[in-house]
Amino acid sequence: MRPWKNTAREDIMSHLARAIFGASLVALAASPALAQAPGEPSAYIHVTCDRDCLIGKARAYIAALAARDPSRAPLAEDVRFTENDVEMPIGDDGLWGTISGVRDGAMEVADAETGNAAWFGIVEEHGAPAYLAMRIKVEDGDITEVETVVNRAPDGMPKPYGDPDQVVHDPAFNEVLPPEQRRSRARLVAIADSYFNTVELNDGTVFAPFSDECGRLENGISTTSGGGAASIAQGCENQFKLGIYKINKRIRERRYPIVDVERGVVVAAGFFDHANEFDRYLLNDGREMRTALKWPNSITLLEAFKIRDGEIYRIEAVFTYSPYFMHNPFAEPNLDFQTR
Repeated sequence: MRPWKNTAREDIMSHLARAIFGASLVALAASPALAQAPGEPSAYIHVTCDRDCLIGKARAYIAALAARDPSRAPLAEDVRFTENDVEMPIGDDGLWGTISGVRDGAMEVADAETGNAAWFGIVEEHGAPAYLAMRIKVEDGDITEVETVVNRAPDGMPKPYGDPDQVVHDPAFNEVLPPEQRRSRARLVAIADSYFNTVELNDGTVFAPFSDECGRLENGISTTSGGGAASIAQGCENQFKLGIYKINKRIRERRYPIVDVERGVVVAAGFFDHANEFDRYLLNDGREMRTALKWPNSITLLEAFKIRDGEIYRIEAVFTYSPYFMHNPFAEPNLDFQTR
């Protein structure tokens, strides 16, 4: 028979072991719910302004802009504002000083996890229409960032510019996808980035997964089923296989501030650099192309992607020319300009 002292000690150790084992089971049971998903910034995302809230903030900003009254928008005291990559005071300069109206029928996107929302639509300056793409960031209920790209009617430089009276935003951007057609946040960003990898130095290599029905709207005009590039080849993938966009030396300062997993939508920002080191080149079918501009230039853009079942289905972009190698104040300052 064992002494009482040893038996008591064994009982204590047994209770301790059970307690440790029980705690381990609790931790294991809780870990899937708390585990950080791939591509997520944190294991727990605290959302203070959901999608409807963010879109409401974007609409409030647009209404304030139309009224030329910044006090009508929930702006933070230290809000940062850019128009075509130039940072300026908000409320008087740029579009704030020239706007005369906002047309109905914008395309709106939001991401509650990052607190960002975007608005793609048409505004008027003294009655003349212009395409506007806008991104806002909301923190603690206030708008802390406003990034805008304004594309005005062509002024002698060739660029897509569709008839503002005929523009229709594809309703697919607002459609909630069934779960089996959704992809993770990280995968959606990777797919959008693969589009830019395909456009950059476009030599016919296609990195992006395109739907057979892929369509692209740029500054209000279809560039995959109308004139321009569409007159050379129809559809997204066919154009890239042909190498139409070989003039794109780099797609730089790529950012993806908005990812809507439920709808499969990504909004990107960045620059297309056209070095124009050559003024003619051959397509992959042997046809010769001539560059429209003969000097280095860049375009700045906000671009939305609709991704269904892992494939790019719709693209909508607003872009305009900017000085070559222009920098966006909202981008990281130390990006490798050779590649991004």
